[in-house]
Amino acid sequence: MRKAYSYIRMSSEKQLRGDSLRRQLELSEQYAKEFNLELVDHIDGVDLKDLGVSGYQGVNSKKGVLALFLNALEIGKIPENSILLIESLDRLSRDDISSALTQFLNIINYNIEIVTLTDRQIYTKATINDNPAQIYISLGVMFRANEESATKSKRISAAWKNKRNIANIIPLTKIAPAWLTYVEDEQKFLLNEERTKVIKLIFDMCTNTCGLWSITRYLNENKIPTFGTAKIWYKSYINKIIFNRAVIGEFQPHKMIEGKRVAEGEAIKEYFPAAITESEFLLAHAAVIPPHKSSI
Repeated sequence: MRKAYSYIRMSSEKQLRGDSLRRQLELSEQYAKEFNLELVDHIDGVDLKDLGVSGYQGVNSKKGVLALFLNALEIGKIPENSILLIESLDRLSRDDISSALTQFLNIINYNIEIVTLTDRQIYTKATINDNPAQIYISLGVMFRANEESATKSKRISAAWKNKRNIANIIPLTKIAPAWLTYVEDEQKFLLNEERTKVIKLIFDMCTNTCGLWSITRYLNENKIPTFGTAKIWYKSYINKIIFNRAVIGEFQPHKMIEGKRVAEGEAIKEYFPAAITESEFLLAHAAVIPPHKSSI
């Protein structure tokens, strides 16, 4: 019995809440039943589902489950003459045309049949050689998918840039350091009084040449409540606080580039209410020997 590998991808939370997952699963099951195929929905115990993973810029083929499938192809774990079931070509990739087409042809060249379930198109080396028009059709789909994702990316970037410009009035995000609280009605951050006292204590001790271990021991011995779920204070967390410029009110926006979190533009000053002054921040840094730059 031929194996049919069902690959499912959706990039947004809206799709996850909607009907997309059920629809893709149902299409795969119907096709496998109709053609008497052994439906395979996992490799090495990992579901062949990239949920919340983008196909733009090849993220799913680099870091998603699709990367696992492609690697299995390369090492011969996927039997020749198997079938790859996808709802449409844009589920496979929304990368630029040259990259998407290369990936598409590489899969076919491993003697894998690609089936797009929405239009029942079958792509193999034989069908493409016999009917070159299939390539033009697939190129059109790939171009449209990439263009849609590129346009969406530009719109999101523009919207984020506009939010950044008014960030001192309306916060970019409700997420904040542990010593701050976001007030929904007022759309602003407020200092948590008790935790701000702890921040001031940490910086005061650091400035007065207390080492990180000494500060950590003091907080634990005096049973000062931690900021998170940890039961005790750790030196690494104290270090992160000391080198986090959010304590003086700064916020550094980030964006994802090829799956990596990268700083975007300059830090926004006076974004958060300051827990300490910049002088106190710098004095603490000068007292830390050697300084280990970090971020929280």
